[in-house]
Amino acid sequence: MLPFTPEAVIQVLEWGSNPEQSPYSHKQIAEWCDRFWCQYIDVDAPPAIERLLPILTDVETQWDLYLANTYQIEDLRSRSFEDERLPVEWFQDWLSKAKA
Repeated sequence: MLPFTPEAVIQVLEWGSNPEQSPYSHKQIAEWCDRFWCQYIDVDAPPAIERLLPILTDVETQWDLYLANTYQIEDLRSRSFEDERLPVEWFQDWLSKAKA
């Protein structure tokens, strides 16, 4: 997808807030956010990245919670969720926090 940089976080959140123009699904965005966050689990992140980690975690966590609260366990095991979308307002909120 993209390198793990603050600029990439902004780009990914912009794609999430405008899914019709995004080359990636919300599922792929949530997975990228998780991979980014996991890069810094056991290391000290630079301040520019440190301040973004809670946002990245929230994207991935809210994705999981959204699916868990929307679908039955059978669906969670069998569907791909590539076409599923989180509310774009959530991405707009995360984007405003990331830009602050």
